[in-house]
Amino acid sequence: MFEKQPWMQRAGEYPRSDQEYFGLLARAVFSAGLGPKVVESRWKEMETAFHGFDPKEVEKMGEAEVARLLSDPAVIRNRRKIEAVIENAGRFLERIDGHSSFHAYLAGLGADEDLDAAAEELAQTFTHLGRTSALFFLFSAGWRPRQTVEA
Repeated sequence: MFEKQPWMQRAGEYPRSDQEYFGLLARAVFSAGLGPKVVESRWKEMETAFHGFDPKEVEKMGEAEVARLLSDPAVIRNRRKIEAVIENAGRFLERIDGHSSFHAYLAGLGADEDLDAAAEELAQTFTHLGRTSALFFLFSAGWRPRQTVEA
C-alpha cells in the first residue's frame, strides 16, 4: 500500500494522543505531491512552526503567522497547505468534541472495518486531503485494511 517510514505507527499501534493524530494528519496534507525525504528534512521545523501540532494552538494561527511561514525557508512554504492545516485544526477539534478522542472518531467511521470508506469520509471532511492522502494518514496512524479470509 505505502512504503513504511520510520516515523509511522506499526499496524495496530495507534498514536497515544489527539495531538499525535493531528501531527500525522498535517503530515499527510504536506506530503501530497512531495517526496518523503523533502517532508522529513523539514519536519522538525514544521513541528515548531505549528506549535507542536497542538490543534487548539494551530486553530488560533492567523494571517501574520501564515505570512511568517511563507517567508521561512526552513519550512514547506505552500500557502494552500499551511492554510489547510490551520482550517483542519478546527475541524479536527469539532470531531473530538463529539467523541472521546480522535481515535474514537476514526473507530466510529469504521476505519477498523473499511479503510476505504473511512478515507472517503476524511477526504470529504478535511481540507486539502484527498482519498490517497487520507489513506496515507490512516496507514501512518497504524490503521490497516482488515484481511478477509475466503471460505
